[in-house]
Amino acid sequence: MKISSFDLNLFVIMNSIYTEGSLTKAAEVVGITQPAVSNALSRLREKFNDDLFVRTGSGMIPTQKTENIIADIQNALQLMQKSVNEPDEFNPMTSERVFRISLGDINEGRILAVLLEKIEKEAPNIRIKSFYTARKEVPHALATNELSFAVDPFIPNSKDTKSMKVFSDRFVVAHRANHPVTKIEKLNLDELLKLKYINISNRKRGASVVELELQKLQLQPDIALRAQHFLVTPEIVRSTDLVLLCAQSFAKKHGLSFQELPIDVPPLEQYLIWHASDDNDGSHVWMRNQIADAFAEAQSN
Repeated sequence: MKISSFDLNLFVIMNSIYTEGSLTKAAEVVGITQPAVSNALSRLREKFNDDLFVRTGSGMIPTQKTENIIADIQNALQLMQKSVNEPDEFNPMTSERVFRISLGDINEGRILAVLLEKIEKEAPNIRIKSFYTARKEVPHALATNELSFAVDPFIPNSKDTKSMKVFSDRFVVAHRANHPVTKIEKLNLDELLKLKYINISNRKRGASVVELELQKLQLQPDIALRAQHFLVTPEIVRSTDLVLLCAQSFAKKHGLSFQELPIDVPPLEQYLIWHASDDNDGSHVWMRNQIADAFAEAQSN
């Protein structure tokens, strides 16, 4: 088969079917209709004399032929994307780009003010849209340009995303001034379990990171309030005896007293996530650095 006789757009469609596992989702990613994707797959099957993908209850499953060639196809597509994206052409002072970022409320509180201050000075015509996207939807949203970036404690299990750690902080027990716990010189596990907690989650049920660590020790904290948003908690903590397991930087920012945890808990980490096709795009590289700098400033304050 001569490459000169091959429609290279078919490789783009083939890769989208492979990464999305669905003709419908592949159509959304590529920006064409589902029948057009089906037609392209038929042409690919004819070219390669192989089914390439088999429809199952779990989606479109690649054949061994596809598995054998997909890595080379993806590498070639990334090289072509890299040559199309010219970082030196991006001028922040004149750019009118709109960046869509998936941030939870606590990350909005951490970085948006700092980020907007940076952008206002260096790129006055750039616009930011911040909204939350469910974790499982992030890879697809990045692939279809519904999102430019996402920030999350968990990295997607996707070959088409890139990530970098932008934040790391330790957990503490935040409480009001003059809370009875302040009389304890060093908090121990028994005292920890006597406290009443706020748990923040937008789900109806499910444990926080620290709760999970306690559950490993077969311990269960007393959850007196389950709420959706972290940013409502400082006023509640200041006016009640409820305590909050949160990042030390969050407690400091909101003027909350806090105690060290008596158990080892993995730090709170946040990752900046983007689509691999944007890895060398000048505007994305610039914005990636602005977001990382904003997180670094938030952590140092």
